[in-house]
Amino acid sequence: MLALLSRAMNRYVVSILLVVVATGLTFVTEPVFGGRAPLTFFTIAVALSAAYGGLWPGVLTTLLSTLMARLLFQQSIFLLALAQPSLVLFTVLGVTISAIIHVLHRANANVVAARTQLELANKQLSQRTNALSRSNEELQRFAYALSHDLQAPLRNIGALTALLVRRNNEILDKDSKEHAQLIVSGIQRMELMIKGLLDYAAATTDLPDKAVSNSNTVLQQVLHDLRYAIDRESAVITFDELPIVQANRDRLAQVFSNLITNAIKYRGNQRPRIHVTATDNRTEWVFSVKDNGIGIDMRHADEIFVLFRRLHSSHQYEGNGIGLAVCKTVIERFGGKIWVESDLGKGSTFCFTLPKITSEYSETSGAAVTEGRSALGAC
Repeated sequence: MLALLSRAMNRYVVSILLVVVATGLTFVTEPVFGGRAPLTFFTIAVALSAAYGGLWPGVLTTLLSTLMARLLFQQSIFLLALAQPSLVLFTVLGVTISAIIHVLHRANANVVAARTQLELANKQLSQRTNALSRSNEELQRFAYALSHDLQAPLRNIGALTALLVRRNNEILDKDSKEHAQLIVSGIQRMELMIKGLLDYAAATTDLPDKAVSNSNTVLQQVLHDLRYAIDRESAVITFDELPIVQANRDRLAQVFSNLITNAIKYRGNQRPRIHVTATDNRTEWVFSVKDNGIGIDMRHADEIFVLFRRLHSSHQYEGNGIGLAVCKTVIERFGGKIWVESDLGKGSTFCFTLPKITSEYSETSGAAVTEGRSALGAC
């Protein structure tokens, strides 16, 4: 309290001293102006007082300057360089200067306070970001460790159950065999679920800033990996010339793999026909994966990209509700978006965007776009 009072008193003391100095300088310079007293020094004193102490010290300096000028220089005063026999304009000017400087002081104080708060917020955000990054890394290591620890006993249970049935095939009744088969099927679903969760966790990790991929090469590798499912369902998959894009190769392969696998899976009763293409949309590439499957009710178009959200039961179509969530996560990490256009019973078209590569990316890619049209599948 005493410190605040002392600082306040110092402001008014400075104001008085400035008036005294201005009076002395006016006396000294009066002969220079032929016996006339300029109010220049009093004006400067008002500005300095307001700048140092604020509004009320500036007003005090104005009043004291007016009083001193009236008492000592009443017959010879003039304001700045303009002849002015009255002190009214000086008083108004002094108060105005004080008010303006006070407002500027307040604005500057608010800016400094806002800057301080922003720096503090940035520091806290940086700390939280680092903590979140460490937490994500620990969570990812935990997920991989947990998956390894889970998969080993699951495989053992499945293998031992199958061995038990095989060795005791003659003495086990029909219900026991069915129960054993349910155990093996459940284990297989759990393994697929764990793999899907690991894929989803991998999709959320940081990716290289300058990753570049040739979409044609990536898609061809995906089709090669899915050749068993493609041959089994006699699927026909075609694709047009695809561009080089700013995307991680493995993550882009995840997207193509999930979309093509779903197109084959949800084929209905007809032979799957899937076409992949990409169009130039000025600032980005728009990819589309079109099929002739069962289609999707567009009322649920957003739900299918939610983790574990499925429109069909596992009895109708196998799956764990992770694949499209992985696609959405990957595409959004690349700065794109993904959506579906579908007509129930007539097929679906899954579309996603990827940013175009700049010349910097193009120089580092070292890849060429495959020309022509390719096709894979049974004819």
